Amino acid sequence: MEFLYASALKKRFSCYGHFYAWRRGAEEHSCRSVLEIVDESVDTAEPNQLWERRADAVVVMMNPGSSRPLNRGWESEVRSYPEVNLKEKLLVLTQPDNTQYQVMRVAVACGWSHVRVLNLSDLRDSKSGSFLERVNAIENDSTGGLHSLFSAERSRECTVGLRRRMEPILVGWGQDMRLIQLAEQCVNRLDGAPIVGVESSIHPVLNAHPSPMLQRMKLAWLEQIIEQLEHL
Repeated sequence: MEFLYASALKKRFSCYGHFYAWRRGAEEHSCRSVLEIVDESVDTAEPNQLWERRADAVVVMMNPGSSRPLNRGWESEVRSYPEVNLKEKLLVLTQPDNTQYQVMRVAVACGWSHVRVLNLSDLRDSKSGSFLERVNAIENDSTGGLHSLFSAERSRECTVGLRRRMEPILVGWGQDMRLIQLAEQCVNRLDGAPIVGVESSIHPVLNAHPSPMLQRMKLAWLEQIIEQLEHL
C-alpha cells in the first residue's frame, strides 16, 4: 500500500481535542478526553459539535501522550468527574503526532472522513513509563478510576463517545503488561463489540501499538489492520 507522509496528511485532515485539568483533591492532572480527526469534507465551523456526531469509526489507544492544543486557553477548564456535560465538549485544534498519522492512513484506505480517538486513560504523559507509574499511584485512591473514560462512573459519557458507523472498534494500546487492568476494563465496557487490532503474543487483551519506530513496521501494522477491515 502507499505510505502517505505527514506533509500530505496534514493538508487533508485536522485534529480537534478536548483538553482539561482533572482535579483530585489538591492535585490537578493535565488530560485529554477525546480527539476528533476529520477531513476537509466535514464542517468544522462549530468544532464543539463534532462530539455530538456519530463518527465513521472509533479507535482506542493507551493515552494522549504528547498531544497538545495548537493554541492556549484550555487550561481554564477544570473538571471534577463524573459531573460532565455529555452533549458538548470544548474542542480545540490540536497538533497531530506520529500515532495519529497512522490513524489517518487507515482512514484514507477505508474512506473514513471522521475518526474518534479515545484512550484507556485521559492522562497526558509522553513517556509511557512515567504514565504507568502515575496510573498505579492514582489507582490506589478510591477515586482513581475517573481518569479513564471506561470507568463505571463515566459510563454515560463513554456511551456517547462510542457512537460510530463502523461496528468494529480499532484498538492499539500497546503491549505493556501494566496496561492489563485498564485494557480489561475497556473490553468489558465495549460489551462484546468486535475489535480490530494486531494481536500480541504477550497477553490476549494486549495488542500492537500503531506507530512503532521503524517505518517498515508502521507499514506492516497498517497492512494487517486494513486486511482485517477488508475481510469483515
